Amino acid sequence: MVCLHLCLGLMPPWGLAWAQDDDDEPPGAVIVVEETSRDRPDPMSDPASVTVIEVNEALPAASDVAGVVDSASGTTVVRLGGLGDYAAVSIRGSTTRQVQVHLDGVPLNPDGAASVNLAELPLWAFQRVEIYRGNAPPQLGASPIGGVVDLRTGDAEGAGVGASVSVGSLRTTRVTALSRAPGQLGAQPTDLLVVAEAFTTQGDYRYFSDNGTEYNLFDDSRPTRANNDKRQLNLHGRWRVGTRRARFSLLEAFLSRDEGIPGHVNSPTTAVDLGTTRSLTSASLEGQRGPLAAEGRAWLYLREERFDDREGEIGVGTQWNEDRFGSLGALGHAAWAPLPQLSPALTASLRQDRYTTTNLLTRETLDAARVRYAGTLSLSADAWLWGERLVLSPVLQGTWLDNRSLGAVPFSEEPIAPDSRKTYRRIDPRGGVLLRPVPLVAVKANAGRYLRPPDFTELFGDRGAVVGNTDLRPERGLQADAGVRVMLPEPWPVAGAVEAGVYWSRVDDLIVMVQNAQRTMVPMNLDAARVRGVELALSLDAFGWVSSQSNLTFNQSEIRTDNAAWDGNQLPRLPRWEAAQRTAVVWGDRLRVGHTWSYTDGNYWDRTNWYRAAPRSIHGVFVRVRPLPRGPDVELDLLNLTDRTVEVVPRNPLDPSDDARVVQPITDFVGYPLPGRTVLLTLRWALETGPTE
Repeated sequence: MVCLHLCLGLMPPWGLAWAQDDDDEPPGAVIVVEETSRDRPDPMSDPASVTVIEVNEALPAASDVAGVVDSASGTTVVRLGGLGDYAAVSIRGSTTRQVQVHLDGVPLNPDGAASVNLAELPLWAFQRVEIYRGNAPPQLGASPIGGVVDLRTGDAEGAGVGASVSVGSLRTTRVTALSRAPGQLGAQPTDLLVVAEAFTTQGDYRYFSDNGTEYNLFDDSRPTRANNDKRQLNLHGRWRVGTRRARFSLLEAFLSRDEGIPGHVNSPTTAVDLGTTRSLTSASLEGQRGPLAAEGRAWLYLREERFDDREGEIGVGTQWNEDRFGSLGALGHAAWAPLPQLSPALTASLRQDRYTTTNLLTRETLDAARVRYAGTLSLSADAWLWGERLVLSPVLQGTWLDNRSLGAVPFSEEPIAPDSRKTYRRIDPRGGVLLRPVPLVAVKANAGRYLRPPDFTELFGDRGAVVGNTDLRPERGLQADAGVRVMLPEPWPVAGAVEAGVYWSRVDDLIVMVQNAQRTMVPMNLDAARVRGVELALSLDAFGWVSSQSNLTFNQSEIRTDNAAWDGNQLPRLPRWEAAQRTAVVWGDRLRVGHTWSYTDGNYWDRTNWYRAAPRSIHGVFVRVRPLPRGPDVELDLLNLTDRTVEVVPRNPLDPSDDARVVQPITDFVGYPLPGRTVLLTLRWALETGPTE
C-alpha cells in the first residue's frame, strides 16, 4: 500500500483519466512510446553501449542469469563455485558494486548498495536481459560507474502455461512453473504473470587441493567439496491493467535461500551457513497523452541475511548475526516532445536506505538503525538531427546523499566521517552521440562522470569472510567509450551484426576487497585505478539453421598510487582476456544441438599481484529434441565437458629463474574451486492457450 500511494502521488492528476479516453488524440499528435513503455532498446539507434539478450528457446535449459550476462562483451561474472553458487557481474573492469541490477526498472542495489547475487534471480521469469555498459537511460534513475543490468519481464504474448524439471549431477534439481493469463477489468485489458522456481543441490564435487603448499607435492589431494549445499525458492508475480497509453503494474519478487559457505579451497568449512530472505514490492503507473509521457514507480525492498559461524571457521572468532537491509523509494519520469526532433525529460527520485544488525548469540541489536537518504534530479534532452542519422543524448544529473544518520563506528562513539562530509551534493554530466552515415552502420560515443558512496556492508560488515572499514571514502569516476556496429544486409542468407568498441575509465578512491592472511576480505580505498579495454562482438544467423554469438574482451588495468609495492599493478579479480562463444544448429522445433565455450585469463587475487588464479577454458554442449509435435522438449546439458579442474602453471611466476611447474586447481576469483563435468537432464513443456486480448 505504501508503494501504491507513492506511485499515485508521483503521477500528474490527469494520468489516471487516460484509461478512459484512449481515442481522443488529435490528428498528428506525437506519442512518445519509448519513454514510458521501455521498449526493447535498439543498439543501432541508441547512443548507449547496450546489449540485449532475449530469454527464449535459443538458450540451453541449464542457463542462468549469470551465464547469460557473462556471454555479453565487456562483462566479467565473478562466480564462487558451480551451479547455484554466488555470482556477481563486473562491467568493463568495474567492481561488482559499481554495477546496478534492476528488475523492471527497480534497483536491487541502489547506488551500488551491494553486490547483487545473480544466482538468486530466476532467468525464465524474464523476457530479456538489457546490459548497459555506460550512459544508462535517465528513466532508470541510475548513473553507476560500471553500468546497469536491467531484467525485463516484458509484455505477455498470449495465454499459456509452462513447466520444466531438471535433474543432474551433485544431486541437483530445478523445478520451474510459469503461467500467463490475459483478462479484462471493465473495459481495460489485464495480464497476469506468475513464475515459481525451486532449486536444490548438494554441490559435493571433487576438486584438487595442494593444501596451500606449492613446493610440497606429497600433501596434494582430491577432497570432496563439503558444506556446499543450496536450497532456493523464487516466487515472481506481476499484474498489469490498461494499455500503453495508461497502464498500472504491480510486481512482487520473493526469495528464500539457504546455503552452506564452503570456504577457500585450502581452508574448507563444515558448518558455516547463510540464510537469505528477500522481498521486492513495486507499483508503477505510466501513461502518455499527445506529446507528453510520464511514469511513476515506487518500491519497498526488504532483505534479511542470517550468517551462522558459531564454530568460528571463517575469519576470527565465532559469529551468528542477522543483518537487515531495507530500501523505500520512489521515482518519477516525465518526457515532452514539442518537436519530432526533440524530447526533453525530467527524472526525480528519493530513497531511504536502512540497515540493522543483531547478534543472535546475545540477542542484542548491536547499534541503532543506520539510515541514509538519497535523492537524484536529472535533466535530459534527446535530439534527432539530420533525418535521424545523428542522435544526441545529454544528461545532467544531481545527486544528494545524507549520511547524518549513519551512526558511529562500531564499539565506539567516534563519528563515521568528519562533519563536513556527512552530506554530499554533486552534479555529474554525461551524454552520448550516435551517427548513422548509412542505415547499416552506427558509430557511437559516450562519456560521463559518476559517484558511488560506500555501502553498509563495506562500512560496517562483519560476516567472517568480509569485515567493514568505516574510513572508506566515496568513489569518483570518469568513463568514456566509442564504438561502431555494422549490420549485414537483409537479403543475404547470413544475417547478423559485428560490433567493436574501446573504453576508458578512471576511478579515484576506488574501493576494492583485499584478502588478508586470514582469508578475510577487507574493503580499502586505492588512490586511483585506470582501466582501458577493447571489446568485440559478432552475431550470426546463417540459412535459418545455424546461429552463433561470439564475444571477446581485453582489459588493461592499472593501480595508480604512491605506494611503490602496488603502483602499476593489475587490479585484483580482473582478467586481461575473456572470450565467450555459443553456436547452435537447429532443425525446426524438433532438434537443437549447441556448443558453448568460455575462456578467462588468469587473474590476481589481491593488489600485490603475488597470487594468480590459473586461466580457465570451459566447454559445454547441449542437445534438445522434441519427439512429438506439441512437445515436451527433452534436453541434455554437459557443463565443463572436458572435466578440466586443474592447470599446469609456473611454480613462482614472480621469479624468472624458477622454471619449475606445478599443478594448480582451477578456481574462481577468490580461490573457490570450480566443479568438473556436470550433467543435467531437463524435461520442458510449454502450452499456448490463446492470444492476448
